[in-house]
Amino acid sequence: MKKLIKNILFHPPVAKVITKLLTRLHHISYSYLGAFAVASEEGLHPKHRLMNYHMFFVNNLSKGDRILDIGCGNGALLKDIALKTDARAVGVELSEENVTAAREMLSGFPKVEIINTDIWEYSRQETFDAIILSNVLEHIEKRVELLQYLKIQFSPNKILLRVPMFEREWLVPYKKELGIEWRLDETHEIEYTEAEFRDEISAAGLELEKLVFQWGEMYAVAKSST
Repeated sequence: MKKLIKNILFHPPVAKVITKLLTRLHHISYSYLGAFAVASEEGLHPKHRLMNYHMFFVNNLSKGDRILDIGCGNGALLKDIALKTDARAVGVELSEENVTAAREMLSGFPKVEIINTDIWEYSRQETFDAIILSNVLEHIEKRVELLQYLKIQFSPNKILLRVPMFEREWLVPYKKELGIEWRLDETHEIEYTEAEFRDEISAAGLELEKLVFQWGEMYAVAKSST
C-alpha cells in the first residue's frame, strides 16, 4: 500500500500539483514567519542580530560622517552607526509607525534626526558624506532616476546599498517558472541579478567601488563616475 501511494504521489502530473501547492505554502509561511519572529523578539527582526549586516555600513563610514539614511525603518541600523561612528545623521522614513519607533530608539542620540517624508520631497539644501539605501532601492519604480537625483541633489562621496538577489536560491526562478509569487516582498519592483544591478548603477552615472555577496543579498559601495 505504501509503495502504491508513493507511486501515485510521485507520478509527474500529481507531483507537479503537489509541488505548486508546497511552493505557495512556502511563500505564505515565509511572510508569516517574519511577522511572528519580529513579535517574538519584541519588535526587532532577528535578522539584525543573526546576519550582522549593520557592520557592512559601519565599516564603510568614517567617524563624524554626515549620513542620510533613506527608508531608515525603525532606526536599528542608524543606532548601530551612531554608536560606532559618532555620525551626524538624518533618517528619512515614510511610515509614521516606523518614524515613531525610530525616534524612540534614537532618543538618546542628539546627532541623529528622523524625518517623516518622501525623499523626493526632502527640501533641505545640504550635502552628505554618505547616503544609505538598505533594502530600499528594490521598492522603487524609477531606480536609476532616484540614484541620479541623489547624486546631484546631495553630492555624496559614496552611496551604500543593500539589495536582494534574484539568484539567492533555486526556488526563486523555479517559483517564477511555475507562475507563483517568487519575490521576498510583493512590493518589490525588482530582485536583482548581478548584471541588472551593475547596469542600473552604471546608467545612474555611478561606479561600483565594492560589491559583496552575502546572505542572498548584494552589498555595494558606489561612487560618482563623473
